[in-house]
Amino acid sequence: MSISNEDFIEIQQLMYRYARCADKRDYAGFASVYAEDATLVFIGNEFVGLAAIQKALTELEKYKRTFHQVFNVDYQVDGHKATGETYCLAVHIMDGDTGEVKHDMGIRYKDKLAKEAKGLDIITNKDFSQNK
Repeated sequence: MSISNEDFIEIQQLMYRYARCADKRDYAGFASVYAEDATLVFIGNEFVGLAAIQKALTELEKYKRTFHQVFNVDYQVDGHKATGETYCLAVHIMDGDTGEVKHDMGIRYKDKLAKEAKGLDIITNKDFSQNK
């Protein structure tokens, strides 16, 4: 199924916005990423609703800094909805016993998206999985 350039760019920008909010610890900014009634599944835990997702993402605070790099963006669009996945390499820096420790994570975001009045949102982020 083909995807228009406009849809591809809009989805890509949504993924970039997610990465920027994560790296800047802009939890309020996730309101421009997730729908109000979105669901996030992360390591077997399910968080329903924007407020619960924003709270769950504060887990990023355990890292001194992060750097999410967005790569493959592959979605199928059907009207105002899209499904697909995005690949990400996320660098996580934390304090260790002898100084800073770097932990790289390969992450695959499997999403369901919907275009609403305010723009494109993630409605479900199922299988937010890390590749090891």
